[in-house]
Amino acid sequence: MNVARRMSLVAAAAMLAVLVACGETVDEMVMNPTTKDELIGKLLSDPPAKEDIMKRLTSDDESKRWLAETLLGDTSIKATAVEKLVADRASSATMIDKLVADPVLRAQLVTHLTADAAFRTELQDALKKPLPKPTPTPAP
Repeated sequence: MNVARRMSLVAAAAMLAVLVACGETVDEMVMNPTTKDELIGKLLSDPPAKEDIMKRLTSDDESKRWLAETLLGDTSIKATAVEKLVADRASSATMIDKLVADPVLRAQLVTHLTADAAFRTELQDALKKPLPKPTPTPAP
């Protein structure tokens, strides 16, 4: 166990000892907005505790979904997520498939591609070429 983790455990134990001495249960502290904010602040100011919180939030699929939905509500986080997804070439085919599968998004893509002269020329050149041969699916 590294020193920082030991120190955070000692600090947490000391905080717990103080809280027990106060006679207030953890449930009571969490229900009290003042003590809850203080507890959260202390935990988030301690890097090992913050890491433990993140591990718990990302340990199961339900928590991951909740965390993703919460984060994607923030437009700056959503923009960062889109940038990361676009940069990941392995997932680009999946993203394109999802975009063209939705009729509204597909129409927006076509409108966007045909509205710009450079895109329109590139699209017209691509349409002049023969269709690519489908890749054979491997036999099971």
